[in-house]
Amino acid sequence: MSWWDIVLGKVNVGNVLNTPGKGMEALNARIFTIGQKNSTIMYVRSGKSTIPLEKKRFDTIEEAFQQNPKLYLFVAALRDVPALPGSADELIRKAMGSELATGNYVCSMLEHCGLVKYEMRGTKKVIVLPKMS
Repeated sequence: MSWWDIVLGKVNVGNVLNTPGKGMEALNARIFTIGQKNSTIMYVRSGKSTIPLEKKRFDTIEEAFQQNPKLYLFVAALRDVPALPGSADELIRKAMGSELATGNYVCSMLEHCGLVKYEMRGTKKVIVLPKMS
């Protein structure tokens, strides 16, 4: 089952989630709400904005981990600045041909669904695959 399908099954319209925030304590985490969703796109509401999250955004991260299970991706996503090199946001922006900063939302939902977990690499939060027992 694709990660997108898992997210669609576990994240429901009206759910309130948090962006990853800084550090393991998730300082400065912001809430966002799941809006509409269908088989190809979902929308999240953050502040006064509605942000589209197409399936391809999730597929991009899943494919990166399929190619390299030891991969780690920074979760930082800031609008109006270049994406952090080595971040989920950078991969998504390149795949989508867009400068829309959505890596935080994608990482949050993947972590919420247990598909990735947060770790720290120095002072930066990253996503990695959970260790299999």
